[in-house]
Amino acid sequence: MSDQPASAKPTDPAPLMGPDQGGARGSTQPVGPATSNPGGPAKPIGPALRTSPNQAVDPGSAQAAGPGFVQPVEPAPGESADAPAGTGRPAEGAPNPAGPPGAAELAPPRGTDDILPPESLRWHAATRLAMDSFARAGYAPIETPIFEHTEVFERGVGIASEVVGKEMYTFTDRGGRSLTLRPELTAPVMRAVLGHNLHRARLPVKLAYAGPLFRQERPQKGRYRQFSQVGIEAIGSMSPAIDAEVIEVGDRYLRDAGVEPTLLLNSIGHLDPGCRTGYLKLLTEYLVVNQAALAPVDVERISLNPLRTFDSKESRTIEVMRRAPLITDHLCDDCRRHFDAVQRHLVRLDVPYTLDPHLVRGLDYYTRTAFEFTADGLGSQNAVGGGGRYDGLAESLGGRHLPGIGFALGLDRILLSGFQTKDQTGPVAAYVVAIGSAAIEHALVIATRLRAAGIGADLDFLDRSVKGQMKDAARSGGRWAVIVGDEEIAGNNVTLKDLGTGEQETVALEDLVGRLKP
Repeated sequence: MSDQPASAKPTDPAPLMGPDQGGARGSTQPVGPATSNPGGPAKPIGPALRTSPNQAVDPGSAQAAGPGFVQPVEPAPGESADAPAGTGRPAEGAPNPAGPPGAAELAPPRGTDDILPPESLRWHAATRLAMDSFARAGYAPIETPIFEHTEVFERGVGIASEVVGKEMYTFTDRGGRSLTLRPELTAPVMRAVLGHNLHRARLPVKLAYAGPLFRQERPQKGRYRQFSQVGIEAIGSMSPAIDAEVIEVGDRYLRDAGVEPTLLLNSIGHLDPGCRTGYLKLLTEYLVVNQAALAPVDVERISLNPLRTFDSKESRTIEVMRRAPLITDHLCDDCRRHFDAVQRHLVRLDVPYTLDPHLVRGLDYYTRTAFEFTADGLGSQNAVGGGGRYDGLAESLGGRHLPGIGFALGLDRILLSGFQTKDQTGPVAAYVVAIGSAAIEHALVIATRLRAAGIGADLDFLDRSVKGQMKDAARSGGRWAVIVGDEEIAGNNVTLKDLGTGEQETVALEDLVGRLKP
């Protein structure tokens, strides 16, 4: 098979996209609202909100009172049955610990968090480092909508997957369209590539992203209902070399971010009777024979997604899977050669890895190369991120054959693993201290000129005393206090104080920018 796919033919199915294309939920038609419903049952009045295909919300309930973030229908584990579902908060009418009776709920919804300074500085620094690192390998940034047509995930991720079946935040908008807050980003990126014909230009299409995602999971350390990821996708090549490049880019970013990752590597073959399809039949037979020994929660996976039994955290299932047949023993010749070549490339790139024949990926679109990055210090949720190849995803969305590979890394996990910014001073480098009323106007002019020159600057707006301003300067995170008073105004200079050492010097106003430049 060549590295680049053949040109699209007129008979190719239409890509899945477009707000004006009609189609029923779960069908193979393009996505969008139906303009009429001849002969069908009357539609209920008002939108029905749901958090998965099988969970509907009464349109007249408080949860459906307006557009916005959809809360889970059922109370999450540990919540009161009479509490607002998914909030982890007291029931309506109970005292609000965040304020007086009748005040708005001030805590964020359960499974989400507010990211505040100085943590937000680390957050954005980790994101900038990722996008800069990815750009050096040719991966350009892409932004896709926070919500997508539900079919993008049902057809791309797989309707039998746990993400689609149990974890998606799905709702019907006022136009009758089924929309979903994105639980992952690979399918939306592929949808955008197909919809904008990026694959008809230079291949492979290399894209990078950073942004929030949403899954209704039980919150715990490193696992949230709103979480953020950074990642890349390389679309349009079957070459084992692109697999190795993608893995190396992820490994290098994690190391630059201060994470010491362990790379787990496997191949899960492709859907062919002589490869994964045949193996899945063998695995299913093994699981049926040992069904009684499996944990009850894993029994349904036998028919829905038998590979996911390798992901189980249940001790009973783990013991059964130790003796299960392995996919690496049943790869076809093409997949075996591809996997061997990926390993050779990684060795030449000095990327250490550990073969893990039990490693599978949680989404249905994965084929061949599968990998995961883990790190110490994260407890049982030790995966920082992972990815793999998805050679059939484009076709499942209605496009032509377009192979791809990528990864996504969790920013929450990266920060928990010890990421630190190299510059701990924050965005403000200098704090302008005004002594006396005449200096206030001068202080604002000085701060503005510093900002225009690319130097972060702040100043007092609460009429603090000089002592109060110096305290605020220390709290600002800046290195310098730029002091201006009557003497400095008369001499056209400032007093510059190093807030770390306490040393002071007089600097001419015209030389201040040059003095503060790194």
